[in-house]
Amino acid sequence: MAPLAPSDPQRLGRYWLAGRLGAGGQGVVYEAYGEGGERVAVKVPRVDDPASRSRLAAEAAAAQRVASFCTARVVEARLDVAEPYIVSEFVPGPNLRQVIGATGPYEGDALRRLAVGVATALAAIHQAGVVHRDLKPDNIILGPDGPRVIDFGVARQVGPTTTGPIMGTPGYMAPEVLTGRGATAAADVWAWALVVLFSASGRDAVQSQDPMTVIGGVLGFRPDPNGLAEPLSGLVTAALSRDPALRPSAKDILFGLLGDLDGDDLLTEGGAEAASLKGPADPDLGTIAEELFEELSERERAVAPEVFLRMVDGDGSIRRVSRSELLDCDAVDALLALYGAAGLIAEAGSEAGSEAGSAYTLARPALIQAWPRLRQWVADNREGLPVHRRLTEAARFWDGHGRKPGDLLHGSNLDRTLRWAAAERRDITLLELEREFLDAAAGQSRRQSRRRGLLAATLAVLLVATLGGLGLAEYRRGVSDRQRDEATARSLALRAAGLRESDPRAAMLLSVAAWRLAPLLPEPRGALYESLSQLTVDSFTDPHASPDTVYALTRDGRALAAVLDGRVRLWDVREHRQTRAFSGVGTTIRKAALSPDGRTLALQDDRNVRLWDVTTGRPVGGGFAAGVEELQPGEMAFDRTGRLLAVPEGDYAARWWDVTGRTRLRAGSGAPLDAVNADRSLGLVSTTGGGRAELWDLRKGTRVPATWLPLKHRLDDVEFGEDGRTLASVVNGPSERKVQVRRLPSGDLVTDYLAGTTGRRIASSARFMAHWSLLGELVVHRNSDKHIVMERRLPEEPDPLRIDEADRVLRVATAGGRIHTLDISPMFDSPVAAGVSSYGGALLGPGGRILAIGTDDEARLWDVRDARQVGAALAGRANVFAFSPDGGRVAIGDRTGRRVRVVDMSSGRPLTAFEVATRRATGVDGLVFSPDGGTLAVAVSGRDGILPLELRNLKTGVVTRTDVADGGSMAFRPDGGLLVAGHVPELIDPADGSRRPRPEGLGSLSDPYVFRPDGGLVAFSGSGRISLWNPALTSAVGDLPAVGESTFLAWSPDGRTLASYESGDRIRLWDVPSRQLLGVVFDGLAEPGFSRSASMAFSADGGTLYSVTGEGVVRRHLLDEGRVAAAVCARAGRTMTPQEWQLHLPEIQRFEVCG
Repeated sequence: MAPLAPSDPQRLGRYWLAGRLGAGGQGVVYEAYGEGGERVAVKVPRVDDPASRSRLAAEAAAAQRVASFCTARVVEARLDVAEPYIVSEFVPGPNLRQVIGATGPYEGDALRRLAVGVATALAAIHQAGVVHRDLKPDNIILGPDGPRVIDFGVARQVGPTTTGPIMGTPGYMAPEVLTGRGATAAADVWAWALVVLFSASGRDAVQSQDPMTVIGGVLGFRPDPNGLAEPLSGLVTAALSRDPALRPSAKDILFGLLGDLDGDDLLTEGGAEAASLKGPADPDLGTIAEELFEELSERERAVAPEVFLRMVDGDGSIRRVSRSELLDCDAVDALLALYGAAGLIAEAGSEAGSEAGSAYTLARPALIQAWPRLRQWVADNREGLPVHRRLTEAARFWDGHGRKPGDLLHGSNLDRTLRWAAAERRDITLLELEREFLDAAAGQSRRQSRRRGLLAATLAVLLVATLGGLGLAEYRRGVSDRQRDEATARSLALRAAGLRESDPRAAMLLSVAAWRLAPLLPEPRGALYESLSQLTVDSFTDPHASPDTVYALTRDGRALAAVLDGRVRLWDVREHRQTRAFSGVGTTIRKAALSPDGRTLALQDDRNVRLWDVTTGRPVGGGFAAGVEELQPGEMAFDRTGRLLAVPEGDYAARWWDVTGRTRLRAGSGAPLDAVNADRSLGLVSTTGGGRAELWDLRKGTRVPATWLPLKHRLDDVEFGEDGRTLASVVNGPSERKVQVRRLPSGDLVTDYLAGTTGRRIASSARFMAHWSLLGELVVHRNSDKHIVMERRLPEEPDPLRIDEADRVLRVATAGGRIHTLDISPMFDSPVAAGVSSYGGALLGPGGRILAIGTDDEARLWDVRDARQVGAALAGRANVFAFSPDGGRVAIGDRTGRRVRVVDMSSGRPLTAFEVATRRATGVDGLVFSPDGGTLAVAVSGRDGILPLELRNLKTGVVTRTDVADGGSMAFRPDGGLLVAGHVPELIDPADGSRRPRPEGLGSLSDPYVFRPDGGLVAFSGSGRISLWNPALTSAVGDLPAVGESTFLAWSPDGRTLASYESGDRIRLWDVPSRQLLGVVFDGLAEPGFSRSASMAFSADGGTLYSVTGEGVVRRHLLDEGRVAAAVCARAGRTMTPQEWQLHLPEIQRFEVCG
């Protein structure tokens, strides 16, 4: 990345620039960072006239529709400003040309994955009606999740053909484009083929420095795909057809490479296939700055806030600071040298009029946003920075012009500066010159005015008490101690984030320690919340692990057997404690299995299988299952009773043995069984012989008719359910694997999960069935209804999985003898009432005290605190609710009916009922009370679609129809003077229902939205962010970095915290004054793409957040940090050990973390 040019701005909109990624005839591309530290690429295209600006706006809108499959998502386009710009997702990593130049051409599987990834990106681009027009190796980035196609700066919306000026790179243009026929999706397919040839050969297919020679080479190009394997060779040849109509589409290419999949399944599979082709890591500015901070000494860390804050101006921009403006100590010099060598601080010429000598500035303006630590320093000192800048400039002017009394501060400016210096200052130490200036100004003020002298004297005394009374050295030591504690707290919070997978207990304890050191900082508070919601709650690693160790887990995963060099060690996984050890089992052990009670260990060596009593360390009986000469894939495992043992034999075949009698279990035909149910009444044959798999009644010895069973060669894994009356199987189809669950003996299909699995990765319990999907996700189904209750990507592939229902955890074994324990307690949460609609069937009232829930035939009111129903159930379907601001009433509607009821909360009885006034209406889409409770806004819909909103006066029954026709979301401003309505926000005057003009930028946002309780801000959901606007909705005042799609927003009573319920069933909190993400307070175990309705409400004191899903599952989330810290300590189960303290907090005197 090149540095910014002198003519480059420091920021564009809400993005701070870090440097130039590239520049050319189409414009300049910058690396930049948003207000929440999100890393983006910002392109400033060259716009010569209004027509080109209008065309660019249409093309940017089209590019924003492109799904992010192997592409860099377009986040935002601002073309209504003087200098238009387009913001896209930043993809860290080198481009394809750089990778090929450094490592050589691709071949085999790597080349195929590259071809799949680029074709997936083109399919997504073309699906949105866009042509890229400049696909080439330079515009393909090898990122951390595989290849990504970037640079939609020359992308065009598709017409019959996309004509206009020839744009792109001639060597990768299709012949018809060079001859003026215009670019279609087929032109991108031509470029795809040339990219594949480049990747396979390491050179451009058409080479020359002369443009006319390149054009001639393209027009006469004949493909030579020799060396490419099929089907890639044939697809490249077809893609290079001279006739665009004969070229395959991007989706056709994916069909040829992946098989017969449909729609988003095809794009999803393409993205997963390409994901392993990764580039080297490219750390962001914040990571680099934080790594340097970790290298600083304690004293250097203490002065760091001082140094960096003096380089930030009062308006948040960067400024030059002379060396004399910084503390005169070695620690400052060392810090400047370290960050200067890394290119983050630059030495610059002194400002005009300042004293001679070196001056320093931030080399990358975006560092203010990119580095969370600096962003927090700026947030903590935001109000004081302008005051200090005025003080610094005034003191330098005073000193440089003879220290004249007329140049001193006076009046309210002096009062404000003294107040800041004495009572509000946080991370900035006053220089001697600044202190002398304030002393002189305060003294002059005392002499000039008795009244002003009294106030100034008071502030001056406070300043002396702060600085002089205690002594300057003592004051600086106090500042240093606080800065050290805050720096340590931030460092611990960051360290905790890095340990949540590998050492989750340590991560929890470090979070508590960080909070105890600096309880007001957002980072330690956020670390606390993350610790209470983190998925991984424990991680155990065998301290004697070796590549040759053979492991076995009990069915609940609580006990682990490790066999190495003839010795067996038994471990209590929960306590990290060795329980037993014995030797003499032999040195050729291949597989091991532990019985459910952990008392019997089965070991397979190169001769047979033997059982061992782990209590005595002695063998039990003779060997069995002899004749397996080679190591076979698959897991050796006991059944639920401990009486049967599955022994792998052949390619993914597992033969069942009765360990009591050492006999093999067989079907009536004599074929060995591959699966047996719990009571040994049913068995399955899936690997012996050909044809369809066989279900056998073992008591009668007869085959059960089961034409629904797949062919034997299609089955990868089978397992009976806990009750013995369901069968889970992994079916390997022509192009995909499926997990199927069927009822027995009917074969009725309960679940047909299309993600598939790889290998033997199934685990089941009484309530759940888990498997590892082809997409690298852990998927858990609930047995009662087969709903997916967990879907989560894991950093490593598990082998095996274990569900422990008693502990409400799932244990995952991975390479190196590691057992990760995952908290799955949310899977056990149940609705407060059966039959609740999954589409908006629940809403929490003010303070989270009352819940309104609806079913297909009635509505109920529920007291959340006392867990009881309020009043009698109200007959009639209900799935739309609104509470009055005082919580005394609830309005109830139905999306398929015209009737609305208003119910008294104290008695649970209806107060009034009415039908919507619009005759064409067939349903109610939304309800909201006005702040005074006198008006009810009703969003209605009909067969013709969305109809105008109605405003009903609940006293008179008078209805005012509005000019806005949009359903669902609505919010009154707390003063009642404005109503925001619609999925795309529209502004309504409640007095007459008229539409107010919508300000520029509001149309790019969407619901949900919510006003702060005092009406001072309103939060809107947007693309990749939550946008904060002023109450008049005339301008945006800031953004919060949204991590996932928000489905519900809620403010805390004091208006300092904003909660977002996101897709994937996650709840995140933001500290709004600092614009800082606090963290996740609840993790619902789903992937971010999974979305459903939900509702939230803060308790009256703000110490608890209540949430309810659309199905009526109510949860209570602690927010009071003291109670959260106690809960985290309980979750960790211990306090920090002396060894952990020495490792993480060597410079801090020990204090009690978890008492």
